[in-house]
Amino acid sequence: MDLHKINMGELKGLDHGALRQVEKDVRKSLMKIRMDIYTAKSAQGAKVRGLKKSLARVLTVQNQAKASSASGTNSPKAKKTK
Repeated sequence: MDLHKINMGELKGLDHGALRQVEKDVRKSLMKIRMDIYTAKSAQGAKVRGLKKSLARVLTVQNQAKASSASGTNSPKAKKTK
């Protein structure tokens, strides 16, 4: 799985343990690239943005799963209208 281009479909098919592992992998990659930039070993600044987006996707799927298990449904909460 390419950590820079993770899509929501791939993530929704994973169980809780696999999502946690993907989160750890993305965080490690992000930390490594940031340290490489800081120590001037490489100029991979564009990859940081992709990894941040991937991390946000992983956390979103985790939070959706947590919310659906707490409410007992698989659908997201409906927005209130005025």
